[in-house]
Formats: sequence, C-alpha cells, structure tokens
Amino acid sequence: MGSEIRVTDSARTHKVELLLDELGGSPVSWLTINDLEVKVGKVFLKTGGIGGVGTLEEHRMKGYSRKVMEFSIEYMIRNGYDVSMLFGIPDYYFRWGYASTLPNCKITMPLRNAERARPGLNARPMVKEDASAVLEIYEFTNERRTGPLKRYRGEWFRFRKGSWWGIPADGTVFEDEYGRIVAYCAADRWPRVMRITEVGAVDVALYEHVLRFAYDTALQKKAAELEVYAPFDHPFTELCKSLGCTISIDYPYASDGMGRIINLKSTFEKLAPVFEDRLRNACVRELPSHISFKTDIGLITLEVSDSGVSFSEALSENWIELPQWVLMQLILGYRHPGNALIDQTVKHEGRVEKALEILFPAGNPHIWHSDWF
Repeated sequence: MGSEIRVTDSARTHKVELLLDELGGSPVSWLTINDLEVKVGKVFLKTGGIGGVGTLEEHRMKGYSRKVMEFSIEYMIRNGYDVSMLFGIPDYYFRWGYASTLPNCKITMPLRNAERARPGLNARPMVKEDASAVLEIYEFTNERRTGPLKRYRGEWFRFRKGSWWGIPADGTVFEDEYGRIVAYCAADRWPRVMRITEVGAVDVALYEHVLRFAYDTALQKKAAELEVYAPFDHPFTELCKSLGCTISIDYPYASDGMGRIINLKSTFEKLAPVFEDRLRNACVRELPSHISFKTDIGLITLEVSDSGVSFSEALSENWIELPQWVLMQLILGYRHPGNALIDQTVKHEGRVEKALEILFPAGNPHIWHSDWF
C-alpha cells in the first residue's frame, strides 16, 4: 500500500496530508501547521501551532496520524521553528514530546455581585476600523505576560472564536468622553449566557465599567451568572475577587494547551534578553556563571558574564538533565523549578536551583481563547 505526504502552503499555514495510492491519492489523515509567534517575557518565539488534526474514521488506528505528526515535527525542525504548541485531547500528543503548558482559569460571579460595579464608559460593538486601537490595548495589557500570540496589524481585525470552537464571539469597545477607545472585551454570542473570553483596558480603573457592561448584558440575555476566562493574576480577575466570585484553575496533564521545544539553540538565543533582564533584576550574587541543560534534543550551556548572556555546547560542572518538554514547561512558567528538580525524569548537579528560579519564574501563561488554533 503506497502513501505520500503532501504539504500545501498558504499565508501563515501549511497543510500536511497523508495520501493513499489505493484511494487515488486522496488524503486520509491531515493537520495544519500555523505560523505563530508566542510571547515569553518581552520576546516572541517562532511557533508551529498544530491544529485541524483529523483522520478519516475508516482509516483510524492504522498509524496514519502518527506518520503525519512525525513528518510535521521534522518539517518544523527543517524550517526554523523554535517551539510547537497545540490544544490536544488527553493522553495522545505526549508521544511526540508535547506536555501541558497552559492552565485554564475560569471566574464565575453571581450577577448580584457584578451589579456592584459602576457604569461610566460608552460601550458599542467593535467594527473593523477599531482593530488598531484594540491591538494597542492588547499589546499594552499583555506586555508582561507569557503566552499571548502576536497579532499582526493589517491582518487582525476581529475575535475569531468564543470560548470554544464553533462558538462565535462579539467584540465590544468602550470609549471615554472624548470618543477614544480605552477598553474592550470579547464575549460568546450565545443566548442566556454571558461569557467573557478576553478583556483589556488602558487603566485598571476602567475594568469596573467593563464589568458593569457585562452585568447589564447578562440581564438582557437572561443569564444566570457571569463567566470570565482570564488569567488568575489579571487586573480584571482581581476586580472580580474584590466583589466576590468563584475561581477554578485547571492544570491539565497531557492534554489541552500543550507545547514542546523544536530547536533548543534558537529558543535559548531568542530568550537571551529575557534571561539578562531576569538576572539583572534579581540582584543575587554568587550564581554560577555556567549552567548546562542536557535534553533529549541536545545540550546547551548558558554562560553569564558582565556583558550579558551567551551560549556554548561545553558541559559545565553545574548541569541539569531533563526532557525537553519539562524545559518547555519551565520556559512558559507553567511549572515551578523546584518541582521540576524533584521530577523522576530530571537529574542535576551543582548549584542550579536558585539560578533556575530566576531564569524560569513560575507564572500564569495564557493564550486568549480567540487565538486558540
């Protein structure tokens, strides 16, 4: 039985299909590699976002999806990707080195609590011409967050989806007394639910007006409560905490938002400015000047000097040996370094613990639902 892999390139996407000769060269298994850039600190990593994975039902359990995944990883290696991410079903994509890297945070608030928020800003539906102003707020509010995708001016103009695939989203912008857009939000376009999937503002004091809008809209929709999908440490989440809410945070294992490193060297080189900032701000003396990272996809040694950070392949006496997927979790802040060091798959020698805590601080990585792929 003959087969071949076909790649169809489009703007920022690459469709990978496995074709069977017996079906006249028709595809039986496929996926799409999306050209994305994921933010880590102040830099962006070239990311292959795996989406649209599928296999014809009558051809499942024959290893076709495995062939497509293996080819896709080799494709990303050859074409200069730093990392890869996907939103996956449980206990499947770990076979190709992917691990959970994104927590899911959901805020639920009774409407009587949201009623306490004060109105103030003029709200109106977002239109295409608002895209530039919304993007400025998006970039400002996510300046210090790891996880958000880069949105390109001239290309991005709407929220592609709501809280799940197939659910459309409505964008709303908020104007001050001068008609300037100073806040925005996106919410599911479903009746009887008020579910905010993204929110941003130029000043934290403005989030109260967004919450009041959500309350008023929930009443019109006859929704029973307000739901918000935002990071645990987001200012809008902090507002909800102060007014009374329930927060659930799910840290999946081998499912949902997952990632892996594709190219160890290019990933670390792009992260150099982030490492330098973190080391400078830590003001900690007597850290090792060399730390080696030994992974299943290669070795890299981080060298720290007065002039900054550089890299080599010389093994240091201070080293940590770990799977690339554990390192990916550390890079995105999904996992605390102290926890990684006691993982049964990890070994280390020398003075690495404090340096790892500085280089890879635990946090709340987040990709807004509209950008899921």
